[in-house]
Amino acid sequence: MFKIIIATVANKAGVLNRVSSLLRRRNFNIISLTVAPMIDKNFSKMIIRLEVGVDSVQVSKHLHKIVNVIKVSSYDESDVILYESLFLQVNATRAFRSEILQFGTIYGANIVCLDEKNIAFQYSAHPDKIDEFIEIMLPFGIKDVVRSGVIAIGK
Repeated sequence: MFKIIIATVANKAGVLNRVSSLLRRRNFNIISLTVAPMIDKNFSKMIIRLEVGVDSVQVSKHLHKIVNVIKVSSYDESDVILYESLFLQVNATRAFRSEILQFGTIYGANIVCLDEKNIAFQYSAHPDKIDEFIEIMLPFGIKDVVRSGVIAIGK
């Protein structure tokens, strides 16, 4: 079970650096970090996924001390709705092309590029499903993987 920290911050230069530096100084390992502006472009939302065993209450207290951090909420995995996006490019030999496409269809992945040698998928789901999709595609020869990091919202 991992922890999710959702922080509302001022959308100013240096805020991301101060947050990541604070976590680094305290030896908190960041699994993923996603930042994007909110409806009011003066503010951004940071979604921080921390490894198992990190004291998220302690992390929240430290984050509150940073100027430009407006609000911090800490969640357990079960208290949030999680999504992540993936781009995955796989070798698509003639022998396995239909099988690869079938797995993509089963998982609900979108084909974003299809040529004689490769198939690239875009897939958005819970991080566990992303891991599962990658595992399924491993035997076919994955050429590249890009993951977005989690986005989350409290339930």
